[in-house]
Amino acid sequence: MKHPFFPLAILAVALTACGQAPESTQTTEQAAPAETPAATMAEKPEATTTSEKIDKAAEATKEAAIAVKDDVVKATSEMVEKVKSDERVEKATEKAASMVDKAKVAAADMAVATGIVDDPMVSHTTRAVAGIKKFARTLQGELKAAMSAGGAPNAIQVCNEKAGGIASDISAETGYNLGRVSLKNRNPDQAASGWNKTVLEEFEARLANGEPIDKLVFKTIVTREDGSQEFRMMKAIPTGKVCLNCHGSEIKDEVTSKLDELYPDDNARGYKEGDIRGAFVVTKTL
Repeated sequence: MKHPFFPLAILAVALTACGQAPESTQTTEQAAPAETPAATMAEKPEATTTSEKIDKAAEATKEAAIAVKDDVVKATSEMVEKVKSDERVEKATEKAASMVDKAKVAAADMAVATGIVDDPMVSHTTRAVAGIKKFARTLQGELKAAMSAGGAPNAIQVCNEKAGGIASDISAETGYNLGRVSLKNRNPDQAASGWNKTVLEEFEARLANGEPIDKLVFKTIVTREDGSQEFRMMKAIPTGKVCLNCHGSEIKDEVTSKLDELYPDDNARGYKEGDIRGAFVVTKTL
């Protein structure tokens, strides 16, 4: 009678000869010996080699990144400029901003109408701010297009021809008279006088005392001599970096020539970034 484990023993011998002994034939006598100091020392060169490979790979990656850095920066910049100049993006942004302003106006009107807010100034102020924002967005869009088409001189021409019409259109649309004034005016019709001159002088004092220029806002309702009331609001116009092309101390000759042609009595030069260039003025007879 054959031993019951005889076939298994034969299989084990065969597999062992091929270097594929089954786990079932493993015994404690076949287990790997415990690690010795010598074995540990033998593994160290291999670990060092792996570490060196990692360092070399990292260095190679770094060199590759440096090699393409300029190309990546250039490509990214071009992509950003393309998105910024995409007319569809600009129109979508302008439309979204307009919708937000209309929602604010509707909310303010409802709050006043329902008695949630008992100050009518809230509604007037919201409408005035919406008008100012629309004027600024529209004019900036025209100036940007003009700059792209013919540089700063062309933008000056467009501003001279279109700014007044934009203000008139928004005034007719909103029922609030919109304009601009300045202590150092370019357009003779925009010279500050009376109460708006006083407010602009107060703005200058507030700015000198450290108040942020975007917080320089004046609003009130006055009663005239005839008994009628008038809503009045002013908001400071800051001098941005791009404004210095036409309003700064160092203006290119071609820009100066265009300014002298269109505005012979121009006083709106010599500004620094962050200065008050003037103010939006909004009024409405109530």
